[in-house]
Amino acid sequence: MTMAISRGTTLSSALDGLHHTVDGMRRRVAQIKARRAAYNRTFTELNVLSDRELSDIGIARCEIRRVASEELSKEQTYEV
Repeated sequence: MTMAISRGTTLSSALDGLHHTVDGMRRRVAQIKARRAAYNRTFTELNVLSDRELSDIGIARCEIRRVASEELSKEQTYEV
């Protein structure tokens, strides 16, 4: 009888560990999707501006991808 309880406890522990791992993976995928969406938003907002408007804020059109990536890096440092 003790053996059955031990197996059940081991299986339960294994399932708990698996559940924890899957939850962690889901959270990570959600973070990646959110970061990609933020990058896309920034890129799109800058890309719709005219060359003159970009120049007014000190950005060349060829720098849009870099600026969007840098903004994403700044946001990441403020996450808790």
